[in-house]
Amino acid sequence: MEKLDKIFSEYIRLRDADDNGYIRCYCCGYPVHWKLAHNGHFFSRRFLGTRFNEENCHACCVPCNTYNNGNLKAYEEHLRREYGEGIINKLTMLKNTLTKFAPYEIEEMKEAYKLKVKELKKEKGL
Repeated sequence: MEKLDKIFSEYIRLRDADDNGYIRCYCCGYPVHWKLAHNGHFFSRRFLGTRFNEENCHACCVPCNTYNNGNLKAYEEHLRREYGEGIINKLTMLKNTLTKFAPYEIEEMKEAYKLKVKELKKEKGL
């Protein structure tokens, strides 16, 4: 799971980066290089139902994600703008769904995200 977390985080940060390698914090808009950003979760990683959900995860600056407890009010506002009013209900339902991953599922996700990371790095020249 730890290796999957690492590669998934790399994917989210690269997904949100521009061609120069910079993200805009999903919460406050501050520019940060993707390697220095965090993979911010609206619902904490402890909820397996949303831990690897791409709508639940976005690149964030360290202050918002760490020192401002995820800056959840701004995060929620951005989610609603980007995905519509139903996104919070959708993520809440997924968060509350009993989720377990078999070892082979974790390995499959890890390999899939490794490929996506490789493709994004090539596409963006990073």
